[in-house]
Amino acid sequence: MGFTLRQLEVFLAVADTLHFGRAAERLHISQPTVSQEVARLERTVGVELFDRSRRAVALTSAGEVMAAEAAGLLDRAGTLLARVRLHEQSRLGLARIVASPSVMNRLLPAVVSRAERELPALETVELAVDTGQVSATLAAEHADIGLGRFLDETPGYRREKLLDEPVRVALSRGHALAGRAAVRLPDLGDLPLLLWPREQHPRYYDHVLGLCTDHGVEPPVLVSPPRIVGSRLYLLSQSRAFSLVPASLAGHLTEDVVTVPLAGPAALPLEMQWRLDDHRPRLAALRDLIREEATTLATG
Repeated sequence: MGFTLRQLEVFLAVADTLHFGRAAERLHISQPTVSQEVARLERTVGVELFDRSRRAVALTSAGEVMAAEAAGLLDRAGTLLARVRLHEQSRLGLARIVASPSVMNRLLPAVVSRAERELPALETVELAVDTGQVSATLAAEHADIGLGRFLDETPGYRREKLLDEPVRVALSRGHALAGRAAVRLPDLGDLPLLLWPREQHPRYYDHVLGLCTDHGVEPPVLVSPPRIVGSRLYLLSQSRAFSLVPASLAGHLTEDVVTVPLAGPAALPLEMQWRLDDHRPRLAALRDLIREEATTLATG
């Protein structure tokens, strides 16, 4: 073959910026080094990849083909490296679980507790992230298993629905409807809905607003920080807003906030995600354990 992955990386930086100096800045190397690596690549493939006859750098037709193919080759090389590193001795007995806030309340503690007893050779590390960040954390190779809601379709990863959790209405313990067996959203009148910004997790946001529409209301939205269970919780306790939360959040709010079942059908999916090529036996056993605990959560 003759050329190196580093040469392809340098070439792609120049192809993207169409400037040898800016490519050098991006790669934190000198401009002469960039020029040398590109020249070596051109000698290896036997054609010019850049048109240097004009004042501006431009890709030749061969360079355009090389840019398209090189990007895919570097991606595949990265995937190969990630797959091989799964079998490092230090990672064979380690499971990093990334989870969204509501999963940290019931499911994940139950999973970790069982794993300590039944999978003693496996060390689990838990990472809590804001709503909408689970799939990105997995894709960045910072975790091995993700647990959350409305996870992203990510190439190279499998997504599996564990259960549909019933939806509950979170509101002040002092609210007139707090003692009801179930709450109809129209009975809340013009009380605003406390929800994080749409750009944080558009599909989840739209699903929650869709539930409101399905139940006959279009409430004003009070924008919250990434975690509703946080600095804006006082808006619920003071009857200045309500929120729609998964049933597993019941009992994990402050004493002055309660959750009441939502009258009528409504659910929030809980999903698991992991690398398709992660065949470590202990991780497979942990995924089975997660499935079993999710079933317990659904029937409990």
